[in-house]
Amino acid sequence: MIRINLIRGKRKKGKELNFDFLYLIAPLIVLAAVFYYHQTLTSRLENLGVEIQKAETDIQRLKREIGEVEKFKVRKAELQKKVDIITSLQANRSGPLKVFEAISASIPEKCWIETLKIEGPKVALGGMALSNNTIANFMTALGQSGRFKDVTLGSAEAATYLDAKLVRFNLTFQTVLDNSAQQRPG
Repeated sequence: MIRINLIRGKRKKGKELNFDFLYLIAPLIVLAAVFYYHQTLTSRLENLGVEIQKAETDIQRLKREIGEVEKFKVRKAELQKKVDIITSLQANRSGPLKVFEAISASIPEKCWIETLKIEGPKVALGGMALSNNTIANFMTALGQSGRFKDVTLGSAEAATYLDAKLVRFNLTFQTVLDNSAQQRPG
């Protein structure tokens, strides 16, 4: 006998999975994920390429600036040398000037200087005078000037110049450095 239930009741329906739909959607999801990953990598590569190009441009600019800085350093060193030379010349300019002034103030009449050599504090002087007394007066005046010490007569010889009898002489002495005199830089 067959039983037929005419009362509607709850019946369990078994759900069937539609694998055909899953087979269509899964490849699309995978394809979308691969496309997204590809786009992300491509974007990153483009950004890195732009950054590399900017960095290379900066490197070239900095190399030019470094070259200019090196040129400025060389130029500065040259200028510093020139300034040092000028400073040295200015410092040494007053030393010989003071020596010349002191010798000029000490030289008596009828005495002529032919040679003058200054090497640091040492001075060598050669000249002619009318007599030995004139040379002695010159040596005394140099010693009393306060600018020179150790005034020594090297030689005194009789000489004739334009039919005049003169005495050729050589003196050596040292300059006395005072606080206002500038020493040569060593």
